[in-house]
Amino acid sequence: MFFKKKKEKTPKTSNRKVVPSMKPIEELRTNKDVAEWCRDFLRITDELSPELAIADRAERNYLMALVGFLVEWCPRKDLSLESLAVLLSLADARENDENFKSALDLMFVQIEEGKAYSYVAEYDQYLWVPSKYRRNSDGMKPADRKGLVGSEDFALLCWDSVNHLPAIRRISLKASLTSRLIDFKYLREAEAPAYTHGVPNDIFDYEFDDDDDDIPAFSFPEA
Repeated sequence: MFFKKKKEKTPKTSNRKVVPSMKPIEELRTNKDVAEWCRDFLRITDELSPELAIADRAERNYLMALVGFLVEWCPRKDLSLESLAVLLSLADARENDENFKSALDLMFVQIEEGKAYSYVAEYDQYLWVPSKYRRNSDGMKPADRKGLVGSEDFALLCWDSVNHLPAIRRISLKASLTSRLIDFKYLREAEAPAYTHGVPNDIFDYEFDDDDDDIPAFSFPEA
């Protein structure tokens, strides 16, 4: 009678698989890149703070909207964790004024309506003027199209899915993502499992349960 050799278990790796090191945010270019990076970001930060609630789809979509915005609508030099933190800082919502638009809201308005709310010196006031936004992947200008819809832009699609939420919910999403970003940027190495000590942070492989795949990447056409 033959027996299978029992596979030895490594601490914290039982029934788990390794996720290859994440692509640096500076190298993201496609919608698929964005979805995969955000999925792994959420999984990693769940492991860094396991006592906190696991991300839901609203939080995932909020993150993909911001990262997608950086990839498609900002200069390449601004594609960084620092810029992601800036976008989060621009997000705001007021419970007593659901129609309030934050600086972040107005940035997505430029995609959706092709208009920017800008100061016009000639009239000494703020007016709606054609947006100067130009999409990195294909040169599309929302102003030329009188705005885009979610099916035409991945970042806008993700934004539309959360922008209708009550102010209190959006405030909560902002707080959670800001905390995750702090964990990811500053605590990743400090919170690494003991058996990874001495391994350079840039090649650290994070792990997740096979069955814990409730944050799938979108299968969405690249812009």
